[in-house]
Amino acid sequence: MNRRLNLFIIAALAAVSCTVSCNGSASVTKDTTVPLEVSVNSFESECSGTYDASFTVTSSTTPKVSSSVKWCTVEVGKHGYDNKTEVKVHIGGNRTQQSREGELTVSSKGESKTISLSQKAYSVQTATTTALTPQMVFDAFQMGWGMGNQMDAFVNDVANETCWGNSKCTRQTMDKAKAAGFSSVRIPVTWMGHIGQGGAYKIEDAWMDRVAEIVDYAHSAGLNVIINTHHDENNNESSAHWLDIKSAYGSSAVNENIKDEIFCVWSQIALRFKDCGEWLVFEPFNEIQDGGWGWSTVFRTNPNPQYKILNEWNQVFVDAVRATGGGNATRWLATVGYCQSSSSISIDGLEIPKDYTSANRIMVGFHDYDPYNYTLNNPLVEQWGHTAAADKRCSDQDEKNVTDTFDLFKQTYIDKGIPVYIGEMGSSFHSGDNFKFQKYYIEYFCKAAADRGIPMFVWDNGAGGSGAECHSYLNHGTGEYQNDNAKDLVGLMVKAVTDKSPEYTLQSVWDSAPAQ
Repeated sequence: MNRRLNLFIIAALAAVSCTVSCNGSASVTKDTTVPLEVSVNSFESECSGTYDASFTVTSSTTPKVSSSVKWCTVEVGKHGYDNKTEVKVHIGGNRTQQSREGELTVSSKGESKTISLSQKAYSVQTATTTALTPQMVFDAFQMGWGMGNQMDAFVNDVANETCWGNSKCTRQTMDKAKAAGFSSVRIPVTWMGHIGQGGAYKIEDAWMDRVAEIVDYAHSAGLNVIINTHHDENNNESSAHWLDIKSAYGSSAVNENIKDEIFCVWSQIALRFKDCGEWLVFEPFNEIQDGGWGWSTVFRTNPNPQYKILNEWNQVFVDAVRATGGGNATRWLATVGYCQSSSSISIDGLEIPKDYTSANRIMVGFHDYDPYNYTLNNPLVEQWGHTAAADKRCSDQDEKNVTDTFDLFKQTYIDKGIPVYIGEMGSSFHSGDNFKFQKYYIEYFCKAAADRGIPMFVWDNGAGGSGAECHSYLNHGTGEYQNDNAKDLVGLMVKAVTDKSPEYTLQSVWDSAPAQ
């Protein structure tokens, strides 16, 4: 007999049992009963999440696993030929002052077993540290590069690094950014589309790994780094944009769910980077607003409900990060006002979150693209400054408008010992003879901010050419300058922030404004 056939017959006979009937005849039936077993009896987790674990189920068929609580989710793997199934468990963070309990029920072919769940209440100890000063933040950030439209890009409500036209960031990208004179980099990150179902809100490993890889590129190059949640906010776009303040002020239940997600998402980010030094800064959100950019009827009528919600969100962010311990116990953190506006809109309702440190470790971030019709909406306005043609500029007070904004933030925060930074600034590229006015704008803006101890990050979205929303300085894949104009502008930015020569003053920049 063929040996392979012989082995097959032996295996088949081993899988059956004989049963003799009352009339003496024999029948053959398959025995498929495997006793239900689970490899664990309980899971206990800290308040910080998402807590990830797994267990093995031995059963005749693919087991059903259900959770009695929304803060624990499971992923049931494939039932193997060995009758074993791996089940992954994701437990979301607990931001409440109460411990909590639940259970998982595992069932198969009429049998069931339970696994108990317990989670500790929120708890964090005050960490002893030294105060974070405006000078420390200025020295760390100085002139920063904002790598926009990269990890914050998205398509079909899923963040994707290259979907908005930029090449994948490489180690060379960050090395070249450092060589260009930048001291820091802000890496906006959109997490949308990579966050699992609620209760646990597990972040996809591959996306977290890619963020960590780029952060490592920057750190290895000698750059200080900011990461955040970026286009996760809903500004009249899609319900997938989960930081939805418009829905939150209409429903306390929605707001509580969003706060749970903030806590879980930032717990996971913080845990991934807890061993990093103070060179890594966390910024909670981007430009949170209801779609009206501070001009909606609801906001203008009464901004306080939205201010209150954003203050709550900023506090949940701090709570989440501090509870993870390690380097996060004293890490420098940012807080942001409404829209991250450069006007009083972002100052008026902002409360600095309660921290869990013996001295201040929180800074305030804002964005400044004023005047909009020159920096973002050009070529509507082609020139800037006191030497610009009256019919080609926004105002005869262009320079004063810049310094008034910086003085407002300096008086409100810096003079009180609270650091400030500009997370986004810059101007879309102007072409031809108008480029000389853009060079003047960039140098004056950066010098005025630096004189007041405010560091900044230029927004670089990789969009070439000139016109509205064209901000391209470095190639995101190689770090090389996009063109000579970009190189000139970067040189002026770095000079304005780092040149301490007595003869180089804001007045000397004013005096060098271009002629018509």
